[in-house]
Amino acid sequence: MKVKKFQNYSIVLLVVLTSACKTLPNQYVYPGEISKYELISGVTFLGSALNNKDLPDIDVMAVSEEMSAFLERHVSNASNHETKAKKLSNAIFNNDGLGLKYNPGLTMTAIETFDYGAGNCLSFSYLVFAMAQDLGLNVQFQEIDILPEWDYTNDEIYVESRHINVRVNLYGKNDLIVDIDSVGPDRQLNYTLLDESYVLALFYGNEAAEYLLKQDFESSFKYFVKAIKTDYEESSFWTNLGVLYRRDGYEDHAEKAYFTALSFNPKDKAALNNLSFLYTEQGNKERADYFGQLVEKYQESNPYFRYVKAQKAMEENQYNLALDHINQAIRQKDNEARFYSLKGTIFAAIGKKREAERALGIAEQLKIEAL
Repeated sequence: MKVKKFQNYSIVLLVVLTSACKTLPNQYVYPGEISKYELISGVTFLGSALNNKDLPDIDVMAVSEEMSAFLERHVSNASNHETKAKKLSNAIFNNDGLGLKYNPGLTMTAIETFDYGAGNCLSFSYLVFAMAQDLGLNVQFQEIDILPEWDYTNDEIYVESRHINVRVNLYGKNDLIVDIDSVGPDRQLNYTLLDESYVLALFYGNEAAEYLLKQDFESSFKYFVKAIKTDYEESSFWTNLGVLYRRDGYEDHAEKAYFTALSFNPKDKAALNNLSFLYTEQGNKERADYFGQLVEKYQESNPYFRYVKAQKAMEENQYNLALDHINQAIRQKDNEARFYSLKGTIFAAIGKKREAERALGIAEQLKIEAL
């Protein structure tokens, strides 16, 4: 089972608007009659319909009196936006201020993060966003697109890490990026500015995932429903809801949840993989193979996936395999300096000095062009 989780790097999700079902061959579309409403109503899962008052409602980015007093002590004498932003960042990190510590397992509100003095990057981003807004700064959430990094929990749930931080607009000057767990430039790709509603929904999605891992299925369901109602079109919430349904024995509802995720994001690998897993257990080899092959197709077409595979092969001294993967990555994206750097390293490892120098030279040229 797949669970996307902004965990090590900030959020939790488990593991669009033409329906993906219309893009699938007829024999592979959703075959049942369960509705989206039925998935989140609570009637099947809890035995009765949920009202909004039954759902969690948390002021994730509230500012406490203690937080206001902290800002008064550390930032009140700042004369402009740039000084305010830098003083705020320093006060949060420095030991004579808050001394905030990074803890990948803690998803908390801004107030809880301030009081506890630790959190993951989502918690940290809530705290910075709330305090920056209180100071009158123009601030936005952003997700950093990073190279793939996967892990498995001990109950065979797949975890995909992602990363969020905060961007402060300094009006004409370079924006200030405030980040609790700096991701090295060798893993960074691009960034995407995020809607506040989506980032709030991630809080509920994270909490739902944690409750799922603890096997508190009722709480997990309520938090997933809250996440979905906060950002209805985020495919990962529907995928994770499917994981929950499947874990509680509702395979038909899990299937509908996965197809709902695909209707919002046809390339949601977690949804595709979960469908393949579900059909494998049901003995439907044709469907299992179809959705499993879609996952492989999307992964293999991602040059950064190939790059990570090349790195792994290199670490295991499988140089020919590493070279094959990196050459595939370069064919898919021939202007990425890090691809050529790795290719040069591979050539150097097998004693091909001239080829190594050529690849490293291309890498250096691409870095210069990118400046």
